Amino acid sequence: MSDLAPIQSDGLNTVKSRLIHLLKEKRMSQTEFARRMGVSPTYIGAMRRSISELRLKKLLELFPDLNRDWILFGEGEMLMEPEEGPDLSDGYVVPLIPVKAFAGNLQMWAEGVELRDCEKVVSPVKGVDFAIRIAGNSMEPEFQNGSMLFIKRINERAFIPWGNPMVIDTENGVLVKAVYPCDSEPGEEEYIEARSYNPNYPPFKIPVESIYNLYRIISAIKQYSTM
Repeated sequence: MSDLAPIQSDGLNTVKSRLIHLLKEKRMSQTEFARRMGVSPTYIGAMRRSISELRLKKLLELFPDLNRDWILFGEGEMLMEPEEGPDLSDGYVVPLIPVKAFAGNLQMWAEGVELRDCEKVVSPVKGVDFAIRIAGNSMEPEFQNGSMLFIKRINERAFIPWGNPMVIDTENGVLVKAVYPCDSEPGEEEYIEARSYNPNYPPFKIPVESIYNLYRIISAIKQYSTM
């Protein structure tokens, strides 16, 4: 049985009644609302005719599509219309490379793929070159199968952040591993060591000459199994 209070007789003329109406439309109970807002379960019942700026900010974070003018003044529509498309000039939209970084085994890049033909996705942060999905379980629990990584190329003259997970683009394919330096004698071939987080996968060496680029993982959207 829902614990939503009925809309008051004043229709939608108060912040309180509009908030109750919003929760009904969002199919969210007042108990869940209170938990996510960090307030008492009696918060709505005790409301008068206003909402503090702090609570308003948290409310808009909880419901990003909520029209601020509607909840405060009853003006306009309750929910804002989604934009027709992301603004490609804001630096948040990046191409999603249509091949998975296979965490555990190498997998070839798809050949002949033009960046302009890639699906575009919105990055949670700026300064990202590409997005790519991970496959396999060798980097669990940090990265699950299907997680989306937002990556930026490491300048070849910059310091490599050893010990951190990176996307490694090699002549044999793309993979995600924590990268460590390897000692080598003068004249010997240089390698890096690639380590998995999952202990079931042993570390292995990758010849430096076979590496095209290294990418720092700037952000990630994790994919969790529901099975």
